[in-house]
Amino acid sequence: MPNINYKSIVVPFLNNSKIKDNANLFRIKFWDNSIPVDTEEIIDLKLKLDIIPKKELQKLCDTDALITSNWSAVYVDYDKYLDERYKNRLRFSFAHELGHFILHKNVYNSFCIKNLEDFYKLIEKIPQQQYGYLEAQANKFANYLLVPRNKLTKERNKAIKENKLYNLKNIDIKTLNSYLAIPISKIFGVSEEVIEIALSDINNKT
Repeated sequence: MPNINYKSIVVPFLNNSKIKDNANLFRIKFWDNSIPVDTEEIIDLKLKLDIIPKKELQKLCDTDALITSNWSAVYVDYDKYLDERYKNRLRFSFAHELGHFILHKNVYNSFCIKNLEDFYKLIEKIPQQQYGYLEAQANKFANYLLVPRNKLTKERNKAIKENKLYNLKNIDIKTLNSYLAIPISKIFGVSEEVIEIALSDINNKT
């Protein structure tokens, strides 16, 4: 790995609107209008990146997926990749790596990540605040990519009607989101936590 001045790394600021627009444009280009969004298919068949299962990736790097700086491959934890129970988790993890692919090309290129050793050195040396910005932006991209807000609004209204929740003003919004996230998460193929975050987002805009 080349000599990198880690203290000089600055992750460009991106507001939520910019991240959302990027996620929506990416979905339009590489996916149809259906949900759930199959991020593995996008990486493998649309972008032609190699998906490389790696033993103990989670243990070694504290992540279940990572993308290389030359954008040729995505490593994924071997055991989770073969375990159907982690399908939705990896859907989000792949979407997160696509967030780096779209949002962080310039800064990520400078990391020169070719293998796990390069990544491990990066997370050891990079200023934690900058790494936090990097990860937070990729998480937001993944959420917007996997949970289109127009579809979420429709599913939210449908769930409210089906459960006969008429007096919403008398229900704590966090409690409501937690309740609705259970059925809605199954539709989008993501965790309940992802849906709760997305529901909170549309709540703040109504």
